[in-house]
Amino acid sequence: MNDPQTDTSHAEPVETVDPAESTTTAESTIAADSNNPTAPTNATIHHHVAWQPYPERIRRMWLTDEALRFVFWLAVCVAAAVICRLNGWWRWQPIVIGLLAAVNVLDFASQPLQTRYKYAFHRFMIGDRFLRIRTGWLFRSTVTVPYNRVQHVDTKQGPLLRRFGLTTIMIHTAAGEHEIASLDSAEAERMTALIADRVAAAKEDL
Repeated sequence: MNDPQTDTSHAEPVETVDPAESTTTAESTIAADSNNPTAPTNATIHHHVAWQPYPERIRRMWLTDEALRFVFWLAVCVAAAVICRLNGWWRWQPIVIGLLAAVNVLDFASQPLQTRYKYAFHRFMIGDRFLRIRTGWLFRSTVTVPYNRVQHVDTKQGPLLRRFGLTTIMIHTAAGEHEIASLDSAEAERMTALIADRVAAAKEDL
């Protein structure tokens, strides 16, 4: 009996993949995923590398804080005026008290504009080897903190922050303290854990 012969005339050719084409395809996939907000990998990259804004309600918290300061200093000016009047100190004192009260009123009246520009600039970034914090309005600053310089990380929450459901992350270094101010409380806990993990990894690499 003759052995059956395999017919190879209709065999499908083996497709070879060009490595350059494969790389291009992978890059195209990443680019496409970056336009998809539900893609977990790119969402994570964007979340931890790009400049991140603070919650929108931080502006209301800032305005509330300034309103409390305004009431306090206005009460101080009124009390000073009453004391000066009762004691007969009514020469140059009214001018000083009036100027202080006027500055306080003007500052409070400009707070909506100040908080708008302040919010537009305040950002933070959590990178792979360092974190950055931008603060200020008229006088702006950007601080870069390498993870291997961080001693420990914790959170704080005063009554006003608690009222708005916000928490501040405190980053402690030998040179001082830095803060990522007023994040959502749940987000602050996640960020604190992330920073702590990256600090530990950075110190293991030393």
